[in-house]
Amino acid sequence: MSDSSEQPDSQQQSVGETAAWDGSAGTEAAGGTRDLTGKTLGDFEVERLLGRGGMGEVYLARQISLNRPVALKVLRTDMLNNPTYLSRFEAEATAVARLNHPNIVHVYMLGCVDNIRFIAMEYVQGTNLREFLIKKGALDLPLALSIMKQTGVAIGAAGEIGLIHRDIKPENLLLTRKGQVKVADFGLCRDSDADKIHLTQPGVTMGTPQYMSPEQAQGHALDHRSDLYSLGVTAYHMLTGTPPFRAETALAVALKHVKDTAVRPIVHRPEIPPELERLVMKLMEKKPKDRYQSAAEMLRDLAKVRDSLQATTATIPDTDLAGVGNGNGNGTPVSTAAVVVPAAKPARTRPEGPGLGARLATVRLSGGQMTGLISACLAIGLVWGWLTRAPDLISESAPQPKEMPALWMVPEWRDVFKQNSPEAQYRYAQLHVAKTDQEGAWLAVPGNFPSAREWASKAYIQLARELLRRKDADRLRAFAAELSRWNTDRMHEQELAVIVQAAVDALDGKVEDVIAGLGSKNLDPKTVIDPALLELSLEVTAQAANPRDGGTSLVPQGLREIQASLLQRLYNVELREPQGRGRLG
Repeated sequence: MSDSSEQPDSQQQSVGETAAWDGSAGTEAAGGTRDLTGKTLGDFEVERLLGRGGMGEVYLARQISLNRPVALKVLRTDMLNNPTYLSRFEAEATAVARLNHPNIVHVYMLGCVDNIRFIAMEYVQGTNLREFLIKKGALDLPLALSIMKQTGVAIGAAGEIGLIHRDIKPENLLLTRKGQVKVADFGLCRDSDADKIHLTQPGVTMGTPQYMSPEQAQGHALDHRSDLYSLGVTAYHMLTGTPPFRAETALAVALKHVKDTAVRPIVHRPEIPPELERLVMKLMEKKPKDRYQSAAEMLRDLAKVRDSLQATTATIPDTDLAGVGNGNGNGTPVSTAAVVVPAAKPARTRPEGPGLGARLATVRLSGGQMTGLISACLAIGLVWGWLTRAPDLISESAPQPKEMPALWMVPEWRDVFKQNSPEAQYRYAQLHVAKTDQEGAWLAVPGNFPSAREWASKAYIQLARELLRRKDADRLRAFAAELSRWNTDRMHEQELAVIVQAAVDALDGKVEDVIAGLGSKNLDPKTVIDPALLELSLEVTAQAANPRDGGTSLVPQGLREIQASLLQRLYNVELREPQGRGRLG
């Protein structure tokens, strides 16, 4: 179980539960939950509520006898008399207790005090992958590969004793501050070898649709290859910044996993190595027989990908695969140290004469000199330890990508004829390029002239208009995410990011979000001075006003007010153009 000191109010995402945090700490909530803060349960003093989920609450507590922090997962009071939930709750504890693995959250004990049933488990300081992806977007390749590898090792270790997690997803991958992965929440775990536990039988669908395997979505029998599919979906999300499938309902997402083929990751991010893309897509094959047949098989291919990147990448946090997921079942511990293979050095001949030890033996120091020498050595050791400490892989200070947004979208922009200036490049895209090639032509402006931010922003406006008109929600969504992470203090670019996000909401049919996004609290039309931005905003409101099926519906009053304000502002800006304002659009 996990906590993050950076975001103390968002711990619900770190407890690995599929239900959302209801914010009702300290009160009796729906379903019989309660806040046990301050209560003592046997050897555990409950300190605070971390979050609530489908089966109960998770608390931070202190184990009195060992003076260590633990996470207590407490079963909801209304489930105490339900044999099915009791069996599932106890099955989770007994299943995970069979594993002593550094990449799986440890279970310490199963307890019951005053009719309160709880599981005491390892408390992990850090965050979870979902929260990290929200903050960072697509991950750097070394970190993504490390998380894939550690999670694969954990899945392999569980599979060796017949355990299927059934809910591998970013929320259930906890990250320590040094980048170690801890797989959490075996609440849906099934022992594939124990016929006496019939908690999740074929025909019963459990899990999270966004990361669910096709066979799980259809209620079919599962094996460890279902977890590998979910790992593939999670890897796709890490590498591209977006899940492979999105839809308005959970059922629609599940159907996409059954029927649709995901867009290749390289479309979202061209620098992804082809062999890594093939690995992810193989994990996500619809039929289990077409996937990797074991975690060990996947890990071998992943090791080859890592080896191919060693020449161009600094040290990659690694894990030792010896004895894990290869069928020998010896549970060899995993190392999370960085692997560096130094070049061989020629042997040096020993100089003649007395050695260093013999020479030091002749040195005589006074008591004061000895104390000073020891103090100096300690100081040097502390400084050296600080300078050579392990990097914080999930630090907020991690460098952001410097490449201009969206250049991955149409790699062919490099083939567009380069002009002598950013304005000429913009005009070339505007006047001399076929409609079918305009996306790449617009991207040639920021691609060839990244320092000309004004012209790059203008080109991005036109790109957003093209994507909106084509109703390309997936690429527009990825574009919006990159713009939001684009470090800028330019008002024009900030306005563009807001409008593009509103365009995504319009395509998703979220009219209220469009109204909020383009409203005066978020984007005041009275301050927008670029006609192209105003025109893009009007196109967004027009899309939001029309249902996705092309029919007619009543336009909300708030949307009509925004449209009127945008039209008035555009009229005023256009009138001022003859007085010296140039227009790009």
